[in-house]
Amino acid sequence: MHPAIEEIVEKTREQFQLNDFYLESYDLLKYNDNQIVLSMNWLPNGSNKEADKTNPAGTVEISVDIDTKRITEIVFVDEKNVLPEELFPQVDNMEAIIEWIEDQTQLEYGRQFKLVKETNENIEFHAAVDNIRLFPGGSIDIHFNQEGILSGFFVHGLFADESQIHWEPFNLIDEAVQPLVKQHCKVIEVPDEPTAAWKPYYVISSFLIPNQAPDSIIYFSEIENNLSYKPLDIILTWTEPSTERFEGKEIDLKYTITEEEVFQKREVQGNNKPIPDDTIDQIVTEITNMLRMEFPDDSGLWRLTSVKRERGYLLARLDPAEETPKVLYPSLMLWINPATLKVDNYMDPTPLLDAFDFFAEAEAVKVNKETAADLLYRHIELEPVYVQDQQTDMYRLCGKVTGDVYGVDAVSGELSTFDE
Repeated sequence: MHPAIEEIVEKTREQFQLNDFYLESYDLLKYNDNQIVLSMNWLPNGSNKEADKTNPAGTVEISVDIDTKRITEIVFVDEKNVLPEELFPQVDNMEAIIEWIEDQTQLEYGRQFKLVKETNENIEFHAAVDNIRLFPGGSIDIHFNQEGILSGFFVHGLFADESQIHWEPFNLIDEAVQPLVKQHCKVIEVPDEPTAAWKPYYVISSFLIPNQAPDSIIYFSEIENNLSYKPLDIILTWTEPSTERFEGKEIDLKYTITEEEVFQKREVQGNNKPIPDDTIDQIVTEITNMLRMEFPDDSGLWRLTSVKRERGYLLARLDPAEETPKVLYPSLMLWINPATLKVDNYMDPTPLLDAFDFFAEAEAVKVNKETAADLLYRHIELEPVYVQDQQTDMYRLCGKVTGDVYGVDAVSGELSTFDE
């Protein structure tokens, strides 16, 4: 055991008074390029893993960030927490809960995270600076069992402080927002199981509006992906199929890594490094070669829509060449070796769509777009959020437009809500 791991183990044992437990196993898990956690399984003395290799009731599963030494997860298996009660807050004492979270995370309530949901079983907080949420932002979830005792604690994602914020008043107004919102009103087709048919709905897709540039928009994909993400629009064609057979390789996404990799040769994969145009050209060639082998009759049927760096690979997405309003449609995710630029393997979720093969096609749209957009506009949410600039790690104020909870039946004109 590496000394750094041993230090975390002993600190964890002391902090949670795990004297009646033993460390059964541990792993080093790579959450992303910037975070590696030590995941530990503490079993009650005298107990062992179940026959199916799962942890027995009462096991404490604890994860700690190896750099910050802060807790990222605590799970009590089967919600059985037999540790001393004074270590944890009670469900009915919000002040104590917040103080405990602040102590575990070194974050300040009201300035770096805020309450967004509260029930007897679950309390959820979201990353926020002075009560304005970050997007994408971190979350803090704390769970309690039926006795009101803590049974789970989870800290994920990004948090920020005031030094990372560009301060400005939020000044987006209806006159600027309304035209952009209505432009994003479109028809989608949703599978309706009771009628075994596709149903058309008008919806308003979600997006961001910069506070200082209200005539422009930012799509979620630009923010939620790393800086290497490159949207594309390339239809893949070939004149004849290949006689060769595609041999997929096993994909190693490196979720679990060794102590040596962490402490002796820790590498930065550089997922924010741009992908050169000549690399894209070669990727197109290699993807086409793979399609000629695996999908020989599909020339002109696939569109390369994006490429990005992901866990040591280049990850490419293929969608149907002909755009469809259906919310479920065939797609391919291709894992490409960054050294050879050849396709190592791919994921095809198409078989999951077979259940909808017998669904009737959607009825023709009868409601005009303007009418639907006016109705949907009354139900959109415009929330001020701080959006991260990945290049500078600073945050700028934007308006987050959310309207996809509601839809207008494109045949009847009735307003509906979709399950979140």
